[in-house]
Amino acid sequence: MYKYLFLLLLSLFYSCTPDNPNEKAVLFERISWKNLDSLKIDYYYDADYGDYLGKPTFSDESMAWNGKNVIIEGYWIPVSEIGDSTVSVLSALPYAQCFFCSGAGIETVMQIKAEGSIKRMETDEKVSLKGKLFLNSDNPMELYYQLVNASLN
Repeated sequence: MYKYLFLLLLSLFYSCTPDNPNEKAVLFERISWKNLDSLKIDYYYDADYGDYLGKPTFSDESMAWNGKNVIIEGYWIPVSEIGDSTVSVLSALPYAQCFFCSGAGIETVMQIKAEGSIKRMETDEKVSLKGKLFLNSDNPMELYYQLVNASLN
């Protein structure tokens, strides 16, 4: 009897052991757009670009999420019309109300940099994405919020 119990416990132990013990599970925290809505932008003239550019100042709450693995929901906004099919945007608001089309602030959009390819979605399709959040204050040609290594949740 003990022999069978021992074999059962041994088989349970090996079935629960990860294939690669050096791999660590990646944990993602769910955030909302309210966690990112405090953004101050100071505009300055840049002679190299010949235009006014914004320099963001992020809130302490937003800074706490910088570099963290997050899950966020939003509306898919296709931007392939601008000629770059690698650019994707997630918006806190539907297309008719988003930053690009209405008076919403730039804190309501996030640049998506996919881990691989994300299936093409319809405008305003509500999606949940996961990835690593980065706050961009250095590159004025990209959005301030970026989800890197993003994938569908």
